Amino acid sequence: MRTGQKTALVLGGGGARGAYEAGVLSYLRDELEPELGRTLPLDIFVGTSVGALHACYLAATNDRPELQGAGIRAHWTGMKVEEVLRVGMGDFLRVLREAFGKPAPHPRDIQYGGLVDPRGLRAIVGRGIPWPGIGRNVRKGHVEALAVSTTHVSSGRATVFVQRHGGGVPSWGDDPFYQAEATRVGPTHALASAAIPVVFPAVRLRGELHVDGGLRLNVPLSPALRLGAQRVIVVSLRHDARPSSPPAVSPSQAFAAAPLLAGKMLATLMMDRTDQDLGRLRRLNTLIEAGTAAYGKDFARTLGAALGGHRSQPLRYVRELLVRPSQDLGVLAAEYVRTPGFRSKGQGLAHKTILRMVDQEGTRSAVLASYLLFDGGFADRLIDLGRRDARALRSEWLRFWSEEPQNLSERATWYPEANAA
Repeated sequence: MRTGQKTALVLGGGGARGAYEAGVLSYLRDELEPELGRTLPLDIFVGTSVGALHACYLAATNDRPELQGAGIRAHWTGMKVEEVLRVGMGDFLRVLREAFGKPAPHPRDIQYGGLVDPRGLRAIVGRGIPWPGIGRNVRKGHVEALAVSTTHVSSGRATVFVQRHGGGVPSWGDDPFYQAEATRVGPTHALASAAIPVVFPAVRLRGELHVDGGLRLNVPLSPALRLGAQRVIVVSLRHDARPSSPPAVSPSQAFAAAPLLAGKMLATLMMDRTDQDLGRLRRLNTLIEAGTAAYGKDFARTLGAALGGHRSQPLRYVRELLVRPSQDLGVLAAEYVRTPGFRSKGQGLAHKTILRMVDQEGTRSAVLASYLLFDGGFADRLIDLGRRDARALRSEWLRFWSEEPQNLSERATWYPEANAA
């Protein structure tokens, strides 16, 4: 029996680390669904940075879910560093001209700044996602909503671009640093969300420059809830949100190794707040469940009405599932780059730069390199890890996808006729 509950897939940012998300989706579509003998419906797709690219791909192909796992894997395993990170002397000269007084970008220029020639990423985004499928699937109801987050350059606010069945956006609250805009999501929105600062150019949307959404909203759980999700699958690209012990690096190494500092700065800028956001959601779920047990099935509705001026969506219990790496992806990147296979792949500037980064970042981790290592061999390792980590949560997947209410508050919300007076 279908409950009609809307399920959201929330995908975080992390550059080349995003291959891990492909592994999680591969488990869902290619292993769990055949085991259960049914398609598991994903209604809302919300993504930041590389997660935005995945969200767009999934929304565009959601009428053919059986092909999504293999399709997204194929995109990653075919990647080459030199195709994505195109850097030449002309790019350095362009950056210098922009830094020392080049006129502001022409209004018709969609990209501005960045060390990397954007044509490689633009080509991948253009050919890898069947863009007309997004509008078609939204109109036909195969997708309830697609949301892509960016960071508005001049104000620093998070902007969430929403394409939704029926159009418009729901009530979004009054936070001036966090807004939503209804739009037809296209390649420029995805490129803007994935524009890692300094590395990739900022992208012009509606006359304003935007960059990577991960600077403000790296794991966009909030938009999924605002769009009405009653079940959320969250995929984070950080193996443990708690601060870890720093690697043993001498002071002279730390000051000399620019990649080490750049990697730490990038990780700090794209802070993963998954634990805090899920912690608030879980506390609210506990409150709703306890209140329902103490005061009856109308507790959530009554409390929601009392808080009406402070909430943009009805108060409700939200079932959630978190998948995150069981290993440090920076460590995996360092191990992979040091293999003879990667070292022999090419002699281009991007390839040499990544090798140099790993040599300088230390023996334990290659944080910056893990964001930039758009390489099919590295993607294979992350996809395999994503599948294994998702498979290890099999019992939680079965709980998540159960069509039966698991507590009093869900019973009151999902099957209100069973609680009718």
